[in-house]
Amino acid sequence: MLKEKTAIIEALANEGWLVIPDFLNTQQILQLREQALSGYAAGKFKQASVGQGNSKTIQTEIRRDAVLWLDDHEAGVAGEFLAWLAELRTELNQALFLSLVEAELHFALYPEGGFYRKHIDNFRGSSARLVTVILYLNQDWQPEQGGQLRIYLGNEVREIAPQAGILVLFLSERFEHEVLPTEAERLSLTGWLRRRS
Repeated sequence: MLKEKTAIIEALANEGWLVIPDFLNTQQILQLREQALSGYAAGKFKQASVGQGNSKTIQTEIRRDAVLWLDDHEAGVAGEFLAWLAELRTELNQALFLSLVEAELHFALYPEGGFYRKHIDNFRGSSARLVTVILYLNQDWQPEQGGQLRIYLGNEVREIAPQAGILVLFLSERFEHEVLPTEAERLSLTGWLRRRS
């Protein structure tokens, strides 16, 4: 997981986004999948909501996924990924003066028919989330299964298949994006590098 961070920093500074294929190997992906799916089987996932604080509501016309939040004391590959994010946060702060103070991370499971309408990764009136991080955990994903990340890059639109091992990073406030309807169970490790609210 010791990927070259300089290229990541340069891409975020210049384009604001990047895609890294094969960020993790097959064994690491399988360990993360097993952790997520065992949590799902144990009922630890919660239906994802929209909004924050007292205004949080479940709105299935906007998003249909379930999430399991991770903490700072995760073991195994999840803990290694969190440690890597902490290193990236430090280097981003040094290079781009972003004032990042923490990472938040969750597993996201979209059931068949799940989606997330076009949105920005910050709550209304907040700009705490600065860098969005998405790591896909779906082995042998096929185009007909849908579930692509559609990201709006100014006049251009890109679609990224949620194939296992792909890591996507982008500036949270800059790019609207959505998860297209999925025809199969879709799993990712999703989070944000944040500054203080």
